[in-house]
Parts: sequence; C-alpha cells; structure tokens
Amino acid sequence: MAREHLVKILAARAVASRRGSERMIREGLVTVDGQQLLEPGQLVDPAEQRIEVNGEPLPKAPALVYRLLHKPTGTITSRSDPEGRNTVFDLLDDAEPSLQAVGRLDYNTEGVLLLTNDGELAYRLTHPSYAVPKSYLVKISSTPSERKLEMLRKGVRLEDGPTEPALVEIIRSSGPSSWLLITIKEGRNRIVRRLVDHIGHRTLKLKRVAFGGLTLRGLEAGDTRKLSAGELGHLRRGVRVPGKAELKVSWEVRKAVAELLRMPLPPRERKVRSRDDEGRPYRGKGWARPKVRKARSRRPGKKHDKRGSAGSGTGPRRGGGRSR
Repeated sequence: MAREHLVKILAARAVASRRGSERMIREGLVTVDGQQLLEPGQLVDPAEQRIEVNGEPLPKAPALVYRLLHKPTGTITSRSDPEGRNTVFDLLDDAEPSLQAVGRLDYNTEGVLLLTNDGELAYRLTHPSYAVPKSYLVKISSTPSERKLEMLRKGVRLEDGPTEPALVEIIRSSGPSSWLLITIKEGRNRIVRRLVDHIGHRTLKLKRVAFGGLTLRGLEAGDTRKLSAGELGHLRRGVRVPGKAELKVSWEVRKAVAELLRMPLPPRERKVRSRDDEGRPYRGKGWARPKVRKARSRRPGKKHDKRGSAGSGTGPRRGGGRSR
C-alpha cells in the first residue's frame, strides 16, 4: 500500500475529522511503531506499520456513508451538547458513531446539511481554498436599497476582516420585509446574519437552500436521504483541486427557491453540448454567435446571378460571346 499522510489515514478510518485528527496527533495521542509522531503530514504506510490511537489499534476503514439532511431550527450540528439541546443526530434512527456534520449551521438556522464519515471529502468541502458555494434564502426587515446590495456584492469589512464578493438579489419584497438570495463561498461563523446586520437590517428567517450544488428539494424539515451516485460525483469533481471557481446560482438552486416561496418556476437553462475553439457554444444547427457575413456590394443597373456578378469578368460566359 502506498504511503500516505498520517492525518489523512486517521480521517479515512473515521477516527476523527481532518482537523480533529490533526489535533490528536499534535497532542501525542497517536503512535506509529510505538513512537509518537507529532507531525500530521508524516508519511506512513498502514499496511506495513503499526498505528495506534489512544493505545488502541487503528480501526479498519468503515463503509462510507453520505446523507443529506434538512436541518430544522432548534437543533445543533455537534454530536453532544452540554446544555442538553437536541442535535441533528437525534433525528437519525441509525446514526453511525463515525458520522459527522460537514460544516455548521446555527441553532436557529435550518437548511441543507451533509453528513458523512468520509473525512477527506468533508475536509475539502469546508476548506476555504476549495471555495464551495453556499446559497441562503434570507428574510430580512424592510427592503434594502440597491446601494446596500452593491456593498455586499463588492465585499464589506467586518470585525474579523473583509468579506469576499457575494451574489445578492431580491427574490420577493412585501413592504415590511423582503426575501434575499445570498450566495457566498465563505464559511465564517454567522456570516450571513452579520452581512445583513452590516447593511442595517434584521434577519427574520434564514435557510440554507444549497450547499455545493445540493438543494433541499424533496426534503421536509428533519428528513434525510442518501446521496445519489451523480450527486456524490458532482461534489467530488468540485473539490478535486483547489481553486477559485466562478460564483453563480444554478437553475436547480433557483428552482428550489421558487418552490419554497411558491413562485413561478424559472425558465429552463439551455444546455450547451460543445464549444468551438473560441468558446462559442454549438447547438446542433449552428453556432450561437454566428460569424458576420459581409453583404456583397451591388453596382446600380447591373444584374447578379449565383455564378458571379454580371460584367465583372469573373463568372463563366455562355459561348464566349456577349450576353443577351
């Protein structure tokens, strides 16, 4: 078996999350061949070396589980709570001990929450360098001006530093309140509520409607389901390499928002099968942006046919004589 970073091995064996595994290694709770390794990036071969955690042998890799939960308000995303509040794992009939929540949602926030024991995928989905998009439907007090929305689109400065540009649009306004759709790539604590506070409004309701392209469609609050193979592949492709992907709102997310607010469905996006060398989409019968064709200049009083311009000397002549 190939050598791998120690922290990735622990996360893959569902010992803890990637960050939790790093903490355990630095605290000296992990030994390799009887010796403590305090560096999470140390290369180790679990097939050839003996790895122990808290004096116990490294467990076998569990079957990977991927579940999507519609987190209701009044629950926390931790495994346990000193205050005795309900957790999202209380909603599951068969919550495996290795299952962890990917990211966090506030106690009073509902929405999409991914649960998995795939430590490597969870790490990538929450690491800032992979910039996974998240969309929130926010009900706020009154209706913000275009100037305030533009502030959020450009980024504002909060107490813990400047924010990255966000996609913000008013979905519906009804005088005393309005619904905004905010899409961001940041995962800072209470970031959406703080953005709303910054422009002088109050957050009345907050729901995460999409995470990495996965939406709430078909899930009532408290419901959960397994991810399909297509959804799992989509998530993995999105975090294959670090990078700054384009921030946009997909048609699937807009459809989920329309259904939540009982609004007309958005028009379906046209799929582009392929593109030419210049990036122009090709849709079967021609290029979406056809090349400009210059019109032929016509001399007044002269006739034209398909074989060439009359009198130009370029087209074939019948019998080599004068045309009649």
